[in-house]
Amino acid sequence: MKNIFYLILISSILILSGCAKSLIKLVLNDEANSHLMFGKNNARNFFNPVEVSDSLNLIWESEAYGSFTNNSVIYKDSVIIVGDLGGRIHCFDLISGKQVGVLKSKGSVYSTPIIIKYKLVYALVDQNENLTELIYYDMFNGKELETVEIEGRVLTQMLLDDDDIILCTEDGNVKKYSNSGNLIWEFNTKSKIYSNPASIDSIILIANDNGEIISLNSETGKQNYKVKIGDPFFSGISIDKSIAFIADNSGIIYSFDVKNGKLNWSFKSSARINMNPAIDDKYLYIGNLNGDLYSIDKNSGQLNWKSELDGVLNSTPFITNNRVIVSNLFKSFSIVNKVNGSVTKNTLLNQDADFLQLLLITN
Repeated sequence: MKNIFYLILISSILILSGCAKSLIKLVLNDEANSHLMFGKNNARNFFNPVEVSDSLNLIWESEAYGSFTNNSVIYKDSVIIVGDLGGRIHCFDLISGKQVGVLKSKGSVYSTPIIIKYKLVYALVDQNENLTELIYYDMFNGKELETVEIEGRVLTQMLLDDDDIILCTEDGNVKKYSNSGNLIWEFNTKSKIYSNPASIDSIILIANDNGEIISLNSETGKQNYKVKIGDPFFSGISIDKSIAFIADNSGIIYSFDVKNGKLNWSFKSSARINMNPAIDDKYLYIGNLNGDLYSIDKNSGQLNWKSELDGVLNSTPFITNNRVIVSNLFKSFSIVNKVNGSVTKNTLLNQDADFLQLLLITN
């Protein structure tokens, strides 16, 4: 089995010309490998159980139109898709890096698009008004299907409930839309939301600017519970079976029970945390804005190791059986030994690169 790292260099310079046609029209294999949303699934999984070496070779590099938020590339079959803050949705061939489609709109795409069979669903934020358009696009026929206007800005990652979409607006509203764009339910958390939600079974977990965790029923939108556990949250929620993990703006990492919100443990890091925690079978991995990368026992909350890296750690690390791969805003990425936290390789990037996205795709 061949494992390939696809290295995505993210640039903030506006470099593509405006003459390319706004179109994505593809025939994709539903049975092929896929990564259809941020974190691969609603629980947010950043672990791939494979062995990797420290030797990474650049396969291809492509240029995009605008700058990027700290979200994710998605892929299906032979293409990868990423949105940018210039309102573009870019589609690249996975093997060659050639651009095979682009959608152009006025606005910004902060959250990672979601693929539902042949549909591409993305949230386009109006930069002049407190509005977002939820756009459903037919990638097979190359046409827009539905556009839903939403009051508020969608800045965080969306969830996929069967074929329905669940999203949060900045002003604290949680909404569920059907596969055809009809509003199913909405819930007001009464606080700003800058944290990525997560869900498992029929439970949605939301973290807000009041330091609260709110649990909703995904079918009805009714509240299961609300508990205050920390300071404002910009870090996203990640779920491992019946336990959820998150970190607040004070740098404290929390483990709590999905069903009732009961706190299991907390761990104080040295600085603010913005990223989602990454989890494997034993440990939680997370970095902060001080450049510290932590490995913490996910059951006890005890420190396994701490690695002090140069830079600002803002993107969730990629976890394999033997390595942790993490990028930072000082234009580099590090490969770290999972056993002891030692850096086995550090790679500097082009000065134009804001941050790095790494995908491990098994062919």
